[in-house]
Amino acid sequence: MTRNKATAATAGTKNKADIIAVIGASGTGKSSYIKGELLKRYLRLLVWSPLEKTDDYAGFCKGVVVTGKISELVAQVKSGARAIVYVPTGSDAEVKAQFDRFCRIVWELNGATVLVEELSRVTMASWSPQAWKNLSTAGRHQGLTIIGTSQRPATIDKDFLGNCTEIRCYRVNYDNDAKVMADSLGLQTQYEPGTGGKSVAVKPLQQIRTLPNFHFIHKNPDLSTRRGVNKSL
Repeated sequence: MTRNKATAATAGTKNKADIIAVIGASGTGKSSYIKGELLKRYLRLLVWSPLEKTDDYAGFCKGVVVTGKISELVAQVKSGARAIVYVPTGSDAEVKAQFDRFCRIVWELNGATVLVEELSRVTMASWSPQAWKNLSTAGRHQGLTIIGTSQRPATIDKDFLGNCTEIRCYRVNYDNDAKVMADSLGLQTQYEPGTGGKSVAVKPLQQIRTLPNFHFIHKNPDLSTRRGVNKSL
């Protein structure tokens, strides 16, 4: 999957949509996929990283860290910094306002890759900032690659999941989250060999709830699904 969109500024609606959800409970393999595969190549990278102390995207991509001040983020963008990691601060309301501004800035960066960690902190199932809606529904017009993560998919913006071109799902620990992902992935009941030669039905929720760490179900752009195991970093 290429991340090089050198002609994004002029391609507009001819751009291929590139919107990727990475879903799973803590420690199941999201970071190894993002850092090991999705961020191998990019023209320009902006990361929304509320847990930067442990995620350390700045160390991974050798990026500039901006904490809280949107004016500093704008300054770093104007300076041409290739990788910028933004760390939100303050109350929930302040963080949501920062996220809206962050998304507005990203919209102007043709061909960039944007990674938003912990979407459940800044969106809800029935609500998200308009600037984020613009990114997740029309980001291809700007040639953007959009990556969003969440541990609790039942609580995040449904428009984002509905517009994803790819979804990588690891284990989730709650039935309501597993249901959302089973629907998003289009999973069907599987039948596995059981005792006495009888088949055992494995429901979609169970398929997701019982995935071992680093095991995933991936929905491809052509709507097919595949299963596999991440390489650890």
